[in-house]
Amino acid sequence: MAPVFISGMLYAKDEERHLGPTGLFGAVDKQQIKVTRVAEGSPADGSLKAGDVILGAGGALFKNDVRRELADAIDQAETEQSKGLLTLTLKDNKKVDLHLKVLGSYSATAPYNCPKTDAIITRAADSLLKIKDLGKSNLPIDYLGLLATGEQKYIDVVKKGLPNQKWAQPDMGELMAVIKGDKDSGAVGWSWGYSCLTLCEYHLLTGDESVLPAIKAYAIALAMGQDAGGLWGHRTAAETRGGRLPGYAQINQPSLTCFLGMLLAEKCGIKDPELTRGIGKTHAFFANFIGKGALPYGVHNPNPKTYNNNGTSGSAAVAFAIKGNTRGAEFFSKLCTTSYGTLETGHTGHYFNQLWTGLGVNMAGPEASAAFFKETRWLHTLNRTWEGGFTYDDETGNCFSYRGCSDAGSHLLNYCLGRRKLAITGRDSDPSIWLKGKELADTLALSTMDYSKKSDEELLALFGHPLPQVRGQAIWTLRSRKHTLSAPLLKMVQAGTDEQRLSATGYFGYQCPAEQALPALQELGAILRDAKAPPALRGAAVSALCFLGEPAYAYYADMLKIIVADEPDDPLGTLDETVGQSLVTLCKDPYEAGLVKDKELFYQAALKLMDHKRQSGRTAGMELIANIPLEDFHRVADKVQYIIDDKDVTYHSYHNQGPRGAAISILVKLNIKEGVQYLLDTLDTETGKWGFKVRMIMSVLPKYGANAKPVLEKLKADPRFKDIEKGRFGGQWRDMVKAIESPTTPGQKMISFEEAKQAGKK
Repeated sequence: MAPVFISGMLYAKDEERHLGPTGLFGAVDKQQIKVTRVAEGSPADGSLKAGDVILGAGGALFKNDVRRELADAIDQAETEQSKGLLTLTLKDNKKVDLHLKVLGSYSATAPYNCPKTDAIITRAADSLLKIKDLGKSNLPIDYLGLLATGEQKYIDVVKKGLPNQKWAQPDMGELMAVIKGDKDSGAVGWSWGYSCLTLCEYHLLTGDESVLPAIKAYAIALAMGQDAGGLWGHRTAAETRGGRLPGYAQINQPSLTCFLGMLLAEKCGIKDPELTRGIGKTHAFFANFIGKGALPYGVHNPNPKTYNNNGTSGSAAVAFAIKGNTRGAEFFSKLCTTSYGTLETGHTGHYFNQLWTGLGVNMAGPEASAAFFKETRWLHTLNRTWEGGFTYDDETGNCFSYRGCSDAGSHLLNYCLGRRKLAITGRDSDPSIWLKGKELADTLALSTMDYSKKSDEELLALFGHPLPQVRGQAIWTLRSRKHTLSAPLLKMVQAGTDEQRLSATGYFGYQCPAEQALPALQELGAILRDAKAPPALRGAAVSALCFLGEPAYAYYADMLKIIVADEPDDPLGTLDETVGQSLVTLCKDPYEAGLVKDKELFYQAALKLMDHKRQSGRTAGMELIANIPLEDFHRVADKVQYIIDDKDVTYHSYHNQGPRGAAISILVKLNIKEGVQYLLDTLDTETGKWGFKVRMIMSVLPKYGANAKPVLEKLKADPRFKDIEKGRFGGQWRDMVKAIESPTTPGQKMISFEEAKQAGKK
């Protein structure tokens, strides 16, 4: 089978893996590789064929990690001493010699000051020059790679080709048409960011002022295309959508490159109020994650369980470094440094992980970059083609997720880190945050730390670690053991460092044994009531209390007061969101539990939550009043309707139907007839993923009993539901149909929304 070429790049196909500059592709097992095909003209052409089984390389049989061991053998074969000779061991102890190109040895400081790195850079850059449509993609990573070399001959190629590319000549009128919603140009949330940052890097490197108008056009369009949270999705927010993003809204990966484009435009001297405002909004959002966890897919809470998410820790480190946010650059570059074992993970593929993570590590300095490269160069080796280019080799066999993205450009950026010619490759990185010596070694070791082998005291010591991922794992591990550290933990809650207090407080939360958690009740309550305590610490106290059940009811009103109070130190309302979710966890039905004693306070808090900018905050507000009696409905009716209409332009997230579904569920409980139609209307709302909409309908509609039959018939007749029983929703669909058509769920007399609203007033 012939190799598959896309834009001049060689790709692996189906379930097979690319096996580096050998020209081989194969299915990799635990201790062998079955050859699936051989690239014509490659070193393996004529020596191996599809079906051959490779058991070893470099004179040794595979033992533990087949791909890493093969990569190490390839790198050894490419040294001057080995003269390019790679010996493969096949079944029946047959030996086959392949002759690879001699490239030399990696230096201990690679990719810094390394002749082999330089040789690979030259071959990769030259491979790009053979591409007929070089630079045509509006994700021009190939141009970025060539610029990163810092070599004039490659810069001249970019200089000659870049001005002629369509993406480098944006028409401001067309960009504004997209922003207004008069024109849909596809996934510009991705392309505009990369186009802008490439133009900026080109200008900053060459001084060519001819691209400044294009940079300004993109930068202003990006700023105007943000949603209320300062982010982008596959597309931009448009005026015709009320300034909201279409579909399932925000995605952090393209948002970071859009952010980078704006930041670099500012470095290029572009000044505009829209740009300043846009940078401020995006920076405020991402800065909220510093010290708290890795970035999630979209607008969700920081993830303290992982160090990286498809390269976003890398692009965040680069962005904060360029912004001059030293704390952010330091935090995310550390997360990248210990992420060397996860480069082949990522949503729909790891392309952006492999592109950005190494760049993020480089912000932590040359020593960190060299250590990370040593751990990950095997992957670069296996992605290298025998002709000098690179493949995209997805762990799932899906090699077309990022069609049009340059693989050689991506790898070039990482190989060129030691040259530091671009802003994104560390030209102006801050030496004060560089990792060295023991601190670097300790950071590298974090992702492989075996917490189960730590003593109780060692785990307790980790409660003060600067990274939340370490603190969180230490908490979980200690919490799972029987120990005698309750007294030291309580003391830490009272008088530890900020990190220790946060960890110790959180320890007494989810799944903490009751005999340990209950004695901490008053200490947790004291933090909750301390208005001067940091919002994160108060949030941790509330999150812990909510799992203590009835003993924590004494603090229910205090939690409501936290929501009602202004929190100037918490601009994204994280504390309110946390408290709202904790209230729902603490008591599913506060009405039945007798906790709605001060109705003014209760509904003031509920309404504030229902107006929260984060979707999860709004959902908590709705769930808080899930069992609202009819006589109280008038207090929240207008806001419930507002949530159902779902048109607020300042909301930060609207990809699933959480708050809207919870609002409609309230109508169901009160037997309000408009809820049936609202459920049906969900299918045609512009925002939100189809799967989330379908799940919400199937969950809520049966609650109407027989009154839902007319809607069920409409769903059955809808072509979009023709084959639903055959797919992933089949089981839930059948359950819904059974519940609605069952004679045990007769329809009850329904009332109108307005009648329900007036009931309490009477």
